Amino acid sequence: MFVTLSRNLLYAAFLLLPFTFIRVFYNLTLSDILITLSFIFLIISNANNHFFTETVLLKNKFLIPLIIFSIGFFLSLSKSIYPIESLTAYLQVAFIFLIAYPVLAEVVTAEKHITTIAVFLIIPGVLLSIIMIMLKIFSIDMGIDLLAAEGWRGRLTYGGMEPSIPGRIMLQNIPFLAVFILLSKRNSIKIISAFAILIQLLAVFLTSSRSGFLIFIIGFILFAFFLYQSDKKIKFRYILSTLAVSFFIIISLINLNDEFYQRSFERYGTILQVDKSGSSLERLKIIDEGFNYINRNPFTGLGMGNSFLYTEINLHNPILISWLENGIFGLIGFSAFYLILLFEGFKCYTKKFFGNYFLLGLAVVMVMMVFGDMFMANSYKRVLWLPALLFFSYAKSFSIPGKSLS
Repeated sequence: MFVTLSRNLLYAAFLLLPFTFIRVFYNLTLSDILITLSFIFLIISNANNHFFTETVLLKNKFLIPLIIFSIGFFLSLSKSIYPIESLTAYLQVAFIFLIAYPVLAEVVTAEKHITTIAVFLIIPGVLLSIIMIMLKIFSIDMGIDLLAAEGWRGRLTYGGMEPSIPGRIMLQNIPFLAVFILLSKRNSIKIISAFAILIQLLAVFLTSSRSGFLIFIIGFILFAFFLYQSDKKIKFRYILSTLAVSFFIIISLINLNDEFYQRSFERYGTILQVDKSGSSLERLKIIDEGFNYINRNPFTGLGMGNSFLYTEINLHNPILISWLENGIFGLIGFSAFYLILLFEGFKCYTKKFFGNYFLLGLAVVMVMMVFGDMFMANSYKRVLWLPALLFFSYAKSFSIPGKSLS
């Protein structure tokens, strides 16, 4: 009973996951509360402490990297100007790997669980995308802390977040929808899924996020490559139809408002011309400043979440900022989180994803997250990490003898 209750709480947490602005206290969201309750019920359901000793500790592949990262954090904490800020940032990282991941590993054990979670991620993603697009078309600003806002010099966002984050939230739904199109035998599901892809891609495009644009390209190439390697026959008529509809929508919106895509095209045009992008030049400058501080003392950092006080703007790379803020142990520990995920993805690739297309789609979600994080400052957002960890926990289930494939 407790396991079922825990799983249902996890479903609700994923449904609320994109609504990062629904906070209970400080950075603690309603989704975090539900995941914590799910964790507590799992402990209650395991009277012999199997869940805590096995899943949380002994079999948790992220535990050693977290310990290493923690050493760097506590060694650098004394240098933090705002230690409370450092502690709350650290607790978010600990929450991901000590509470959220064990819950995923314990209760997500079948494809039907993945399907349910995928649907609960897609529903708010589509809803938020539609609201953001309507805002752009009718120029109705609902407020930066609500469901949509056009700030950041014409870029779409919601919840007060940097526009690249909503873009990434929408993008991680695309592989799930592509899998639905591949596996469903009902044309209605294929049409709905294709529509959901188009809506979310349009919202991503209007965030004018260059990293989001690159993440989409990486994800598209990987998904096609993985399908080719898995010997899956691709029906090109679906692809051509989707492209034709996309082109029609774009032309229609441009005719409706000739400034609809102006800001997006301006930013995407600077991807290969860094010298024409003020923000890119600024980030390169911040990287140089970060290395100056690292060179002074590479072993201890400036304190987690405090580096912007020295560099004025956060360094947009999780590996470098972990080194800058938490020293060499922070660098090693946080890098290991990504390497564990990528290594598991490589192992699944060599096994052709065990013939399971949800596992294939989740692998793409994971790689998109890792790649996208390389352009982020504070890379411990649960809304981005949990779908990637969903891949890892699901992949581990295929090592069980007799596991049935789809």
